[in-house]
Amino acid sequence: MDRLVSLYERMKKLRESGVRMKDISEETDIASSVLSSLYSSVLPMYVNLLSNGEEKEKALDKSLQQVNNVSKRKLLGCLDALYEKVHAIEPRLINSKNNGRPFLDDIEKEAINYLPNAGVYTGLYLAYSSSSFSNGLKVEPYMIASITDGDTMPKVYSQNMSGDYYTGVGLFSPFQIGYLMFNEQKRLQLALKVVYLQLPIIEYPTFLKGIYLTHDYNRNPIARRIIFIRQGDEISLDEFAKLRTEVIPKEKLTEEQLSYYHYTCEPGDVIKSMMLVSPEKNVDDLKREKDLLKLL
Repeated sequence: MDRLVSLYERMKKLRESGVRMKDISEETDIASSVLSSLYSSVLPMYVNLLSNGEEKEKALDKSLQQVNNVSKRKLLGCLDALYEKVHAIEPRLINSKNNGRPFLDDIEKEAINYLPNAGVYTGLYLAYSSSSFSNGLKVEPYMIASITDGDTMPKVYSQNMSGDYYTGVGLFSPFQIGYLMFNEQKRLQLALKVVYLQLPIIEYPTFLKGIYLTHDYNRNPIARRIIFIRQGDEISLDEFAKLRTEVIPKEKLTEEQLSYYHYTCEPGDVIKSMMLVSPEKNVDDLKREKDLLKLL
């Protein structure tokens, strides 16, 4: 059983060095989907359970329950051969086109390290936050997808008021920090939306909370509190495309939704900025801006 821990550590090193799951599959003659399930779900949970004092047999049984394409009999039957073949693979350095941008390289390398942490957050969510244009609660569908072969970061999806969904990337570190990053314009226009999440210590949480930064309809920066409530497992993109973002007026909120409203829509839960055209162009504009924002 200890070979499972060593196998996981070796696979992590290979992935960190830029070796694709497809490459490991070709070297081991095991389907990449099976290896992906082992790497992103079974092995990290097995290691985690062992560290919490679980017996090896029980830890493996619980870990295998997370997937449906890996059986205990087949895994143990090929474990020795898989172990030897994986340890025989020579790591290859990433020849990235971003060699001149170490910041982007570092993010991708760290993201590979964090891939095993993303599995516990996959699923469909409804996110609640303050509306930009009415005294209501904005409800947005979000989805965090499972890891697929070749991913360095999990794909995440969100819906806008127009019924279009956007694809972004997620990053879930083991330090209770998560990020969801989107470009809210599908065309060649940069409009970043970044959600900063506080990740709970418990596994498979039912809700997440954080703050997200975006722009209002006038392209002014805005930051809001946001709450993600898990609705269930991830769904197909065709089904996700049918979901819609909506704004529910305060007087029509349920008791549960009122709790979300009071957490996300009170004074101080939204920070705005606005562009002022001023002939003075001095620090007096800062006071003028705050005074105007109080009227909104």
